[in-house]
Amino acid sequence: MNTRHARLILTIIREGSFTAAAKAMHITQPTLSQTVRQIEAQLGESIFVRSHSAIQLTPAGELYVAAARKFIQTETQLKEALSMLHGHAEGTLRIGVTFHRSGELLPQILSDFLAAYPDVCLEIREASASALEQMLLRSELDMALLPSENHHPKLEYRQIASEEIVLLAGKRTALARRIPSGSTVGLREAEGERFVLPTEDIPRRGYLDELLSRCSFKPNTVIFCDNIETAKRACANSDLVMLCPFISLLCDSASMQKLAHYHLGTDAYYPPFYLVHPKEQPLAPYAETLFTQISNRFRAMTSYRI
Repeated sequence: MNTRHARLILTIIREGSFTAAAKAMHITQPTLSQTVRQIEAQLGESIFVRSHSAIQLTPAGELYVAAARKFIQTETQLKEALSMLHGHAEGTLRIGVTFHRSGELLPQILSDFLAAYPDVCLEIREASASALEQMLLRSELDMALLPSENHHPKLEYRQIASEEIVLLAGKRTALARRIPSGSTVGLREAEGERFVLPTEDIPRRGYLDELLSRCSFKPNTVIFCDNIETAKRACANSDLVMLCPFISLLCDSASMQKLAHYHLGTDAYYPPFYLVHPKEQPLAPYAETLFTQISNRFRAMTSYRI
């Protein structure tokens, strides 16, 4: 096994087809197929089941892919360790983030991180929390930033913080005209207001429903929206209200100017937010730095009250 062959097979698995993998690697599909046949000849076993259905590994292919992931991981860790030995950090840090998170916390700390590690390349991928966990298990990511309630035994979860749920209101709503922004209120204060809620397939919707149930509050929902940025703009421009992670407001200066926000008390929190990485894959020193920077920034921002 060599690095090129290992990465080639892993790219086919990641992309889901020979056609997509060839495009991703900027080679022709016949060249890719020929290389796979060469790898299989060296291995003495077929790696892929030959059929017209989706990519499927043979038992030997499963073993090859597991070994390829460990091979790439070991090679990467060796390069990182050698660069640190000479006081010069370089490498690639593969980070997974949930869809709305990439536009929030990471931009807040990237300048400081890149100043400290100018030769470290960041590869950022967006996906759902469950998909990111699977990518970590397949060694496709070094770390991920995600909320989680059920921890996988092969992953290490390092808590960054718990996320406060706040109530946002357009400045012309009766709520915003009646109560100063930044106050602590009960949900009953939003009686009669028109709400924006996430669609039912969005994980945070379940936590919001629990909060509404605990408060015996049934909102007058006029919009269901799976994009938090769209929901904030709708609230600001259409005199609506919504429940939102406090950090999502603090990272959006434009929305802070257009929306009033209200704290709901100590029970209004999402499950903790974590940095997650495979237990068998310790973080590089620069990844540890990134974790510290994110944790410090998150706590500094959410301790702010206006």
